Amino acid sequence: MDSGIVMSSIRETHGSDLHLFHRRLPPLHALTVFAAAAASGSFSRAADLLFVTQGAVSRQIQTLEKYLGCPLFVRHKRGLKLTAEGQLLLPVVDDALGRLAGACDNLRTIGQVLVLRMPPTFTARWFLPLLPELRALLPDVDVRITTYDSWEPEFERSDVDAAVVQGRGVWVGVEAVTLMPEVLSPVCSPQLAARLQTPTDLLASPLLHCDPLDAWPRWLHAAGVENKEARRGQTFDTLELALAAATRGQGVAIGDLNLVRESLRDGVLVAPFELTIDQGLSYFLVYPPDRAQQPKIRVLREWLTASAGKT
Repeated sequence: MDSGIVMSSIRETHGSDLHLFHRRLPPLHALTVFAAAAASGSFSRAADLLFVTQGAVSRQIQTLEKYLGCPLFVRHKRGLKLTAEGQLLLPVVDDALGRLAGACDNLRTIGQVLVLRMPPTFTARWFLPLLPELRALLPDVDVRITTYDSWEPEFERSDVDAAVVQGRGVWVGVEAVTLMPEVLSPVCSPQLAARLQTPTDLLASPLLHCDPLDAWPRWLHAAGVENKEARRGQTFDTLELALAAATRGQGVAIGDLNLVRESLRDGVLVAPFELTIDQGLSYFLVYPPDRAQQPKIRVLREWLTASAGKT
């Protein structure tokens, strides 16, 4: 559409509002010069502060005084003194400029800080070893990590920019990018694994559980081991605690093999059986749609999906 037609349409639709807008707003640059002159007590010092000439400062003050229809300064040999009208205007201008500067600082900070929220086990076992790579990609961004174990992405009333959430990818009001599926199988210490020749041997070993509590019954059923006491054993509120207990030889945990690859590679944990189960759950990177084009979110999305693809 022709730009002239667009502007004409805007004027016809909002003409009165635009007229009011122009009438109510004073010359904004002149207000900045006024505040500088009032703070410094002279036009010459204000000019130095603003990196302009003294004549430019004088012209801006004249413009503002003409707009307001009253003098703002009394000039004398020692400098400037505010008139009664100037004294009324100054605190309002200082407050407005201060609030504007604060809002702009906050907006600049948004691009300089990346707040991520993710499950504790995902953070400790998978994300943390890769964190230096992300920091190298975002050298000017302060990456902040917070952990939680919710299955719902929540961005209202928080400063979180993006989150990693486990689920099926069906959430309203967010963009969800698939990272990797959950792949479950028993894991334990090498010493305990040496006693496990078949899945049936698990019935004689302590089983370590975490929410949801159906992982062990599902895996044993898939392995052909029927046991009504599959839920027996120690229960923890996070997978990280169950894995820590397994590392210490306290039992066998159902672990996500994608998250414990480093421990498996180092021999701290062992997966004694090849059988895995997939409960249809995956890890997703989620964020509000209005943040999708922020540079830090674009870098995070591309890096996370590439890193997950290597898992």
